[in-house]
Amino acid sequence: MAAIEKRERKNGTTYRALIRIKGFPPQQKTFKRLTDAKMWAQQTEAAIRRGELQAVAKITANKTLADAIDRYRNEIMPRKTIGTQRSEKSHLAYWEAALGEYGLTYIEPEMISRKLAALAKEKRMKKGDKAGNPSGGVRSLRTIKYYQDTLFAVFKHARQWQWTRQNPVGELEKITKLRNERVRFLSDEERAALLTACRASVNKHLYPIVIFALSTGARKGEILGLTLEDLDLKRDMAVLRNTKNGDTRSVPVVHHLKELMTKQVKAINKLYDGLELPKHGRLLFARSDGKAPIELNRAWYNALERANLKDFRFHDLRHSTASYLAMNGASQLEIAAVLGHKTLQMVKRYAHLSENHTRDVVTKMNEKIF
Repeated sequence: MAAIEKRERKNGTTYRALIRIKGFPPQQKTFKRLTDAKMWAQQTEAAIRRGELQAVAKITANKTLADAIDRYRNEIMPRKTIGTQRSEKSHLAYWEAALGEYGLTYIEPEMISRKLAALAKEKRMKKGDKAGNPSGGVRSLRTIKYYQDTLFAVFKHARQWQWTRQNPVGELEKITKLRNERVRFLSDEERAALLTACRASVNKHLYPIVIFALSTGARKGEILGLTLEDLDLKRDMAVLRNTKNGDTRSVPVVHHLKELMTKQVKAINKLYDGLELPKHGRLLFARSDGKAPIELNRAWYNALERANLKDFRFHDLRHSTASYLAMNGASQLEIAAVLGHKTLQMVKRYAHLSENHTRDVVTKMNEKIF
């Protein structure tokens, strides 16, 4: 029998048609009009009884969410950027553990909603903490949105593969009006303390990597993906290829950073020559076997502890760069160009720093001439 459920949402009223027939997976679809919901329910129920949907039922009966996630990992993820793959990997692992055993046709929107709500309340584990102690922080609304979006993508492709007839994530209320206005940047004292701690680290890559991040605003993944071929010290430039938005961009390598990179190139060439590995594709910040980038988490958190820095993430080095640029008079367009943003929306959070700088400059000018 078909049931029509009326739902009141912020963007209007919707009607969910649900068909349950013994021996056949439940079928459901949401409509904006009641008449459309009734018509679909009647036609679909009749088609099921005539056996027209039986082929789909046979395919979907044995396909679980874990099956869909596995195929998504193998076929879809490799097409995406390294940064996106890294984030989706953790999202998929969560959904696989939470709902992986369920058949695709038996996963309801409410099930997903409950899992997202629990995820939002769950305390995160501190990176690099092998003891498994929670850090005390909870995931942001933006992070929860990423988990929801990843599951939506899995179901979207599962429909294309004809493994399911609906995408239950599409029936959830969209997470909008996100506020990501965190502008945590290093003060002069904090910067000095952090750099001192990084310079003293047993991980000799940590200090030059942090300087690279502060000097250019590059993300950690972008920096760790650099090879010697991406670095051109004659032109004072480095080419970032593994970027978040997939676009290649160049950043200046100047002043203290250039000094460090000159030494880094010599050290890395010495490492690779000793390993007798080819010159092509040598990582600028390689681990001891030269086969992958250096692991930074433990050294980074140790440095934060020694510098007594609270509520500071590696990504905040990028915020620091943007903030310093704003305070030194850079326009939003110039900041966006340095950080690699396609629009100015992401750099508007630094506008007040530019305004303060402009006010100070005008104040000093007025003091001198009046």
